[in-house]
Amino acid sequence: MIETPAAPTASPSAEPTCTARGRILVVDDEPLKRITLQIELSEQGYEVFEAADAVAGKRIIESQPIDVVVSDVRMPGLSGLDLLAYVKLTRPDVEVILMTAYATVQTAVQAIKRGAYDYITKPFTTAELSEKLAQLFAIRQAKQNTDSVQKFGRLIARSANMHRLFDKLRAVADTDRTILLCGESGTCKELFAEAIHQNSRRADHPLVRFSCAALQPTVLESELFGHEKGAFTGAIRQKPGRFEMAHNGTILLDEVDDIPTEIQVKLLRVAEQHEFERVGGESPVKVDVRLICATKRDLLGLVKEGKFREDLYYRLNVFSLNIPPLRERREDIPVLARHFADKHSSLAGDKPVAINAHAIDELMRHTWPGNVRELEHVIERALAFCGGEEIRPEHILPLAQDASDQVGAATMELAEAGKLGLNETVSDIERRMILMALRQCNGNQARAAQRLGIPRTTLRAPSHEPALLARYLPACISCRFALLYL
Repeated sequence: MIETPAAPTASPSAEPTCTARGRILVVDDEPLKRITLQIELSEQGYEVFEAADAVAGKRIIESQPIDVVVSDVRMPGLSGLDLLAYVKLTRPDVEVILMTAYATVQTAVQAIKRGAYDYITKPFTTAELSEKLAQLFAIRQAKQNTDSVQKFGRLIARSANMHRLFDKLRAVADTDRTILLCGESGTCKELFAEAIHQNSRRADHPLVRFSCAALQPTVLESELFGHEKGAFTGAIRQKPGRFEMAHNGTILLDEVDDIPTEIQVKLLRVAEQHEFERVGGESPVKVDVRLICATKRDLLGLVKEGKFREDLYYRLNVFSLNIPPLRERREDIPVLARHFADKHSSLAGDKPVAINAHAIDELMRHTWPGNVRELEHVIERALAFCGGEEIRPEHILPLAQDASDQVGAATMELAEAGKLGLNETVSDIERRMILMALRQCNGNQARAAQRLGIPRTTLRAPSHEPALLARYLPACISCRFALLYL
């Protein structure tokens, strides 16, 4: 007998609507699975409704502000695909995750083409579903909370830690304090320096940017402090250095950790006394400059190694700011992706280009070893490939990743896989590889089959055999190696 609730029900243990992490409707004709998901998701802070079939599910969708529908595919009467079509017609803002014990690739293709957010195969754990839900709600929150986006100069962020950093920058910008910007490569330290300068009383004067990386001491000294005519071979005239060019303004010294120790003495004098001599000169040159230094290395560690002067370190470290890497502020990823899509819209014919939810999902999964700079380059490439249409996963993949991260991911996957039998593990690998290929190819079976290196007819048949892909993948690719690409 089909169970149909008389009225929409939510778990009694669910938190109040105002504090719930999100509202989820679970539709499944298996009472045990349905109730288990309701209880366990409610314990995680979601407000969970449940229905035994699609008809009851439609009534709940009509009467409750549902965020996500988690529905079985095969049910008496209307199927999960029918419910998906109804949701996308009447409530396009509601996301749908389909679950089924009858995992055929054809069903996955239909689900993705009809707008399903994701697809999960029974049996699965609540933890696996929770991971998908957490990712989904992170993306939704990033899209909905546009009022929480803050700007500082050309910097843009939604994350709380970046907002705190912006507050510190605003507090110190209109002073003459020396600032040390610390952060990994690609975290836009130059934009931070630019924002500080623009918000200071020196904004109408020059901002001089200079990278100290990999320069010979004599060249670096001349570039920073200038030289007199005849100071060395080729010095046919007096040349002002970067400090003179920045007079009354701001100078940014990037990669300050690369400055040789013999030049560090002159830099210390400028920082403390605001004067120096040009190369080959004897008369002191006075300058009024606000000094900002940037580094991706641990300066205190270099001090302990004898590679950086201790007195200079403490002089530069008057006000130190640590810029968090992109992987530690993931809620900024959708905001930055949208910003870069608008910034480089000329690559798509100067028209606005949407970013597909699955593409955002892939961006959120990435660890971004190149930080914001890498994200900008990825979006530029995607705009060039998308042909002026929306950016989809195949336009941004593959994403580069550190070998250490790949090995770590493989180790984690293998550790989890060890709990399953070999057939189940290989079957799960097969399913995930096929679904990823389908997403990358926007549901095109021929292209997905070509990418996987298997016959197209294989994708049309139900996947009853766990080692289906193993027939066609090159013999040198082991299960562990294949995991690296999931």
